[in-house]
Amino acid sequence: LDAMANGSSRIDLSWTAPTYDGGSPVTGYRIEVSITRGLTWLPLEQNTGSTLTSYSHMPLPAATTRHYRVSARNVVGAGVASNVDDATTDPEVPGAPTDLTANARGTSRIELAWTAPSYTGGVPITGYQIEVSEDGGSQWEVHEANTSSTSTKYTHTSLDPASTRHYRVSAINVAGPGDPSNVDHATTDATTPDAPTDLAAAANGTSRIDLVWTAPAYDGGAAVTGYRIEVSVDRGLVWRNLVENTNSTDTDYAHTGLSPATTRHYRVSAINRVGPGDPSNVEQATTDATVPNAPARLSATAKGHSQIDLDWAAPDLDGGSAVTGYRIEVSENEGSTWTNLVANTGSTTTAYSHTDLAPATTRHYRVSAINAIGTGNPSNMANATTDAIAPNPPTNLVATATAPTRIDLIWSAPAYDGGAPITSYRIEVSLDGINWTDLQRSTGVSLTSYAHIGLRPGSTRHYRVSAINVAGTGLPSGVASASTDDPVERAGRVNEAVLPHFAAAMTTSTLSAIAGRIESVASRNPLRSQLGAAGLLSQAGNMGLRGSAGGLNMARLFDGKSFALPLGGDGQDQEGSTPAGFTTWGSAEYTSMGEPTGEEIEWEGDMLSIHVGADMRVHRDFLAGVAGTRSSGNYDFTDVTGEREVEGTYEARMTSLNPYLAWLPGRKGVSLWAAGSFGWGEVAVDDQPGGRRASDASSKTGAVGGSRIMLSSGASALRLRAEGWLSRVEVDGDEGMDSLTLEMQRLRLAVEWSQVHQLPGGQEVNFLLEGGLRYGDGDGTEGTGMEFGGGLRFVSATQALTVEGHGRLLASSPSDYEEWGIRGLIQIDPQAVNRGLSLKIVPAWGQSASGVQQLWEQGVSDRPDMSHARQRGRVNTRVEYGLGEFNGTPYGRFYLADGGARAFGTGMRYELTRVLDLRVEGTRTEGADGPARHGLAMRGRWVF
Repeated sequence: LDAMANGSSRIDLSWTAPTYDGGSPVTGYRIEVSITRGLTWLPLEQNTGSTLTSYSHMPLPAATTRHYRVSARNVVGAGVASNVDDATTDPEVPGAPTDLTANARGTSRIELAWTAPSYTGGVPITGYQIEVSEDGGSQWEVHEANTSSTSTKYTHTSLDPASTRHYRVSAINVAGPGDPSNVDHATTDATTPDAPTDLAAAANGTSRIDLVWTAPAYDGGAAVTGYRIEVSVDRGLVWRNLVENTNSTDTDYAHTGLSPATTRHYRVSAINRVGPGDPSNVEQATTDATVPNAPARLSATAKGHSQIDLDWAAPDLDGGSAVTGYRIEVSENEGSTWTNLVANTGSTTTAYSHTDLAPATTRHYRVSAINAIGTGNPSNMANATTDAIAPNPPTNLVATATAPTRIDLIWSAPAYDGGAPITSYRIEVSLDGINWTDLQRSTGVSLTSYAHIGLRPGSTRHYRVSAINVAGTGLPSGVASASTDDPVERAGRVNEAVLPHFAAAMTTSTLSAIAGRIESVASRNPLRSQLGAAGLLSQAGNMGLRGSAGGLNMARLFDGKSFALPLGGDGQDQEGSTPAGFTTWGSAEYTSMGEPTGEEIEWEGDMLSIHVGADMRVHRDFLAGVAGTRSSGNYDFTDVTGEREVEGTYEARMTSLNPYLAWLPGRKGVSLWAAGSFGWGEVAVDDQPGGRRASDASSKTGAVGGSRIMLSSGASALRLRAEGWLSRVEVDGDEGMDSLTLEMQRLRLAVEWSQVHQLPGGQEVNFLLEGGLRYGDGDGTEGTGMEFGGGLRFVSATQALTVEGHGRLLASSPSDYEEWGIRGLIQIDPQAVNRGLSLKIVPAWGQSASGVQQLWEQGVSDRPDMSHARQRGRVNTRVEYGLGEFNGTPYGRFYLADGGARAFGTGMRYELTRVLDLRVEGTRTEGADGPARHGLAMRGRWVF
């Protein structure tokens, strides 16, 4: 048996097979191992199961000794063991040391310490290899090949200050050095730099010494970061820091702010992070001498009308050369230019008298000291004025009304103040520009502005201003005048004076029209289909009244209207019949009103109200409908609240919708009704001072009423009528007009007597007389009044025509308010299909639905793309008259659109059958640009 190590973890065994196999072939071997030099044995392999005569034992630790013996095996068992042999595995290099630390000790030494490796490679460690790097570990060199010691400490000596070294350590055994440890580094302490050299000091003018030096040859192992500069005023006996640390590596410095002829000594020390080193050589320099400093505290004092005395203090520094005299300069233009009053006094005296001056003369002075070097800077400037005279008048006086009760004055100070500062102003005021009184005897300040407050609106004032100085009050300025005004407050006063009466008259007119319509139904008047043509024409006539901007304007004429008349029904109203179809009606009323002797606002003017309505019987005893009202008022007013009267015009426009419901109990002449109203519009005040101010307005009203025929005898009748309403009117307000809210109530009770006269041909004339009381409460309508009126009604049954006129007068009221009105009515009932007058107004916005309609609106030539939506407002109007026995119906058309486009047409409509009609029409189309176009069109319509 032979045992031989094969590396650090393996032992190879080989043997010779036994010469005698015991009578049975050898089938394997038993291999035993001992770690106690053969005292005890352990089976390594009980049976190799092979006749091979070699075996490898692994893995084993490095430097491990094992003893072996081998026995052959056959079917009987294991034979006698072989000879014993042993082998030892090779040792390995040790593991890496750990926890290496490097610590600087002073300026030249770094101490290392580490922990021995936990694995020695199977044999003892005999020393350590120490490597060092000067470039952060990029390159390494062996500093100590083998310490030949198991000590885990080492000291690297003889290093330069501020030297940085990186280290690593490897353990050594008989197998050699192992892996290196972790890397650590340390830096030796630095030292202070050497002294700078070649310090030089040189004067640079009268207040500066320049220093320059050479950096130290050795920086102490740490970079120089700055320099300490020391200065001495006693030739180096005592030093103080001029600069503690320049914090710069620059090797020069300028000592500034020195006095002329000043000597200073200097030394410089370099500074690194350790601190300052030794100082350099000492150098000294002396600044140049210069002219003296400026004299101080120059003062000038006037003595009478012709002399000014000067006094000053000598300069605090003579520039290094004694003062020998003074130069005195004088200026006549506040220091813009100077002339020598005395070129050199040749004396050190610090006083001088300037004589032979004119009265009220102002002079400015300055003084300069003189030495052997020359003349120094001048002193402060001082001035004085000989005794003065009163100032000139102020100029550019302007008076501006800035509020209803305030006028602001502004002016320019006099060009000549009389030789003394202006300290105040005298302000005089006049009502007529002739007689003057003091508004301010002295303002007490030199401000060139003043606010005259507490005036009444409409005040006119004239002003003049005089300047005041120590010599007295000068002559007055030119005259300026201004007038106050209160356009916003005046607009409010006019609104409060006129709007309640306008709103009340509009409400009364609307409710009277609704009540009249209801009474006509209650009285079984067969002519209940009323057309508002007269009202429309009345509004057109109103376009020409004063205050109506633009005169007859189609956009205003059709503003807010979209209806067709008549709307249905055959004009019959059978007593006791079932609910009938729609019935339309209309009326117009002209009202004159005013307060010609009002306390604040005197006003008078007129209002036109147009009413158009439609209703139907929803039950035999109930009538429901809605009325539209357009009221326009124009008024002249005079505001008498201020010092002067202001005249202007007031306009009020209101459009309202008025739903109503009436109960007709079946007895002829009896009706009870309730109505509501929502209105919107505009009010405007226009006067010469404030211009035109307008604001949106709205109204809400609720009303109830009723009437009954009390007595009836033949052609005469006596009717009692009563109504009451509550109304709220709001003005939105804007920059020129305050907002306003009015709350109003009114009760009316009236008695009407009527007398009917029959005329030949089925015509009749009805005379009316009316008297009543009304009581108003709330804003602007308080108190009780008496009303009287009369009317005339003409009825032609054969012509289906009713023409009516009413007049009324407010006979008495609790104030100086006056009111009277005229109302007109025209009713036309065609009585049959295709007969009588009808009117249709259709406003639209956006794209027309019909290409044929666009042909009518735009014409054929130069027509734009039909697919392009035209977002513009427009209105179509048609008026036609049915001719009864003749199938044709003549008509006229008018079209108006934003931008100035308009069209006119006339033609004839033929109803050929119940479902087919034909129209022949001639047109004229006018645009905002381009010539007018004419055309002839034929249109057919089939209804199925």
